Amino acid sequence: MKRNKNLIELSRDHHHGLLLGWKIKQGLKKQVAVIEIIKYVAYFAQEALFKHFEAEENQILVYLLPDDEYGKRVMKEHTEIRTLIQQLISSKPKDSAGLMRLAEVLEAHIRYEEREFFPYLESTLAAEELEIIGKEIDHLHVPYIENYPHEFWAN
Repeated sequence: MKRNKNLIELSRDHHHGLLLGWKIKQGLKKQVAVIEIIKYVAYFAQEALFKHFEAEENQILVYLLPDDEYGKRVMKEHTEIRTLIQQLISSKPKDSAGLMRLAEVLEAHIRYEEREFFPYLESTLAAEELEIIGKEIDHLHVPYIENYPHEFWAN
């Protein structure tokens, strides 16, 4: 399905989110120290993921009613992912369970947004609303460029 042009930048962000899950799994497969992977998760969360969540919450969810089930699910999942990341950063676990959980939850969330939430927006919001969203995203969005110095997933 072709994505509405006003949501394309956010769909591109989703690619980087899926790559985060893949990088976590690659790092664990290569037996990279859990703490090194957590450092990357913290970096990516600050540089890309949390900014993406803010864009969705501030530029899209405001167009939905407070009791909209799609919007409520997106907020619930954003909160869950933020919590998982904060737990990883603050507790610095030695085992991989928290990282695997984050990778799974993040991938499921992105698949939900791409397969259900964005199509819902495209069919529910007026063309004018999508245009406003697109302009706001174009004005505020900074595409993520990978420049993390330690590419543990590639070793």
